[in-house]
Amino acid sequence: MFKKIFLGLLLGLVLGGKVVAQGVDYYLPYPGILPDHPLYWLKMVRDRAGLLVTTGKTAKAEKLLLYADKRLGAAWALIDGNKVPLGVSTLTKGEKYLEQAVQLRDSFADKNKLDKAVKKHLEVLAILKEKTGSYTNLVGEMTMKLEAANSQLPVKSVIEASFSVTEATTVYAVLEKTAKANNWELLTKDYDFGKLVVSIGGTANSKDMAWIYYVNGGAGDKAADKFKLVSGDKVEWKYEAVKP
Repeated sequence: MFKKIFLGLLLGLVLGGKVVAQGVDYYLPYPGILPDHPLYWLKMVRDRAGLLVTTGKTAKAEKLLLYADKRLGAAWALIDGNKVPLGVSTLTKGEKYLEQAVQLRDSFADKNKLDKAVKKHLEVLAILKEKTGSYTNLVGEMTMKLEAANSQLPVKSVIEASFSVTEATTVYAVLEKTAKANNWELLTKDYDFGKLVVSIGGTANSKDMAWIYYVNGGAGDKAADKFKLVSGDKVEWKYEAVKP
């Protein structure tokens, strides 16, 4: 029975990924025995003990992410196997592990791995939400919490982007593409002179700090959507002190 369920899970990953997963290059690990197995409690004890004896922040962060990913895969298999209540319970535990991993983001050697994992979890939650019946609202709440955590992931104070003519024509277009690729919320205000970027990834302008763009090392002298680029230009957005 487990083999049939897990084969279905793998088939969903291969066939459904292009439609719902939107091409995120991140693969979930094999979940092992599922929570409906009589010996699953031993796995839970082992996992908890593993966290207790792991003292290094990087190792703990990686372990939390592994546990989150495995439980997501297990929940998917259970829900596809019509064991929705147990699947949702497993999903809840997995997302709690992921929340803890996100809180330790600075401890990851490869932060991009965590960012991709968050996106993958959001994609799978979207798939499972449609299969959970009366638990849809609960899965929706998990999604909202994860989206909130994702939008608060730190944005670098300097954002660099290389430019090619086929990709964009303005400084703002480069920023918009970079923000979309990293799932950063981008807020702007429209004025007569053009767009003013007021927030990137939750980091907003203030009276003392603001986002300012540079092209080839020189500060921009017009609105970002009005500054046209040429091939080879290097664009940087810096969050820095406002000059008096």
